[in-house]
Amino acid sequence: MRAPLRYPKLTRAHVERFRELERAYHVRAFGEELARVNLDLTKDERLRYLQWMRDNARKRGIKFERPLPYGRDDEGRGKD
Repeated sequence: MRAPLRYPKLTRAHVERFRELERAYHVRAFGEELARVNLDLTKDERLRYLQWMRDNARKRGIKFERPLPYGRDDEGRGKD
């Protein structure tokens, strides 16, 4: 499942063109890998990928000063 678009009056052709433009922008701005992560992965897949990136960063000694997104803790679980 891809990120939802909230434009109710667009035709399918308009949505496909918009997605092409969106992907091209993301590739230029962030690179192919982050475009894939931002646009092609589901929320759960994206969270697992981000958790993997954080784990790799911690192994290499990077310290995090900001809180994790979506109210997650260090193990990737939500704070419910």
